[in-house]
Amino acid sequence: MKNILVPTDFSEHADYATEVAAEIARKSGATLYIYHIINIPVQEENYRYQQFQSIPEALFMIKLAEKNFATLLKKPYLKGVKVINAIDFASIYDRITKLAKKHKIDLIVMGSHGTSGFREEFIGTNTERVARIAHCPVLTIKQQHKKFEIRNIVFASNFYKETDHVVPRVRQFAELFGANVHLLKVNTPYHFETNRYAHKLMEDMAKKHKIKHYSINMYNDEHIENGLLNFSDDTNADLIAIGTHGRTGLSHLINGSLAEDVINHAHRPVLTIKIKEPKVKFGTIAPIK
Repeated sequence: MKNILVPTDFSEHADYATEVAAEIARKSGATLYIYHIINIPVQEENYRYQQFQSIPEALFMIKLAEKNFATLLKKPYLKGVKVINAIDFASIYDRITKLAKKHKIDLIVMGSHGTSGFREEFIGTNTERVARIAHCPVLTIKQQHKKFEIRNIVFASNFYKETDHVVPRVRQFAELFGANVHLLKVNTPYHFETNRYAHKLMEDMAKKHKIKHYSINMYNDEHIENGLLNFSDDTNADLIAIGTHGRTGLSHLINGSLAEDVINHAHRPVLTIKIKEPKVKFGTIAPIK
């Protein structure tokens, strides 16, 4: 892990995320990029940074951000961490994903308070959107951690081939913190697999990716999300890891996102990793004889 990005609006939850990101950067030797993005309408994104400085309202926001950065960079938890900080004008959601590609970011850490009820249904947070489509793993932090330690990771998956590339990311976290990985398959009335079949999938994947310390677990529940959250409570997990298909548009509206639901309702840190969709290969049609 070489580069970590943490977007900040200088709020309490953003500070929680920055503190965790700093701890991971210190452990891994990574550079920590801290960006404050001033949200602007999409049609104004072609403006250059210097052009915004000529607008009184924008100049005020820049000065305020500089003042907040001066305070943030003095925080004790950033001591000894290589930090690159910057202010940018953009649509927050779009800029974060672009910055991640530009700086070859290995991990994005974001704060979130979660939502419920009406707000959850109609207002998707930037954190959830970034977690869904970012090319790199996204770690969502809900609360302050005096010392960010991970001893138990719950990695929930179907463990099919499509999730194969997700496992090394989970293993990376496990090795960095010396954590145990609890491989979890949740059985529901609508998504059922036999213990023997699911056990073999998990065992094969663990051996293939050389996970050192792991356990294999089946959990029965009405819904996958409930099973994952309940199992995480039962095992006192420090981190939940889950893959996300990164659906957008109509597909997302119809199918929803398990990862977003977990981010919303889990009080633990959640690591989301985008699943690479398999490339569709079109075969030739044999002539009718």
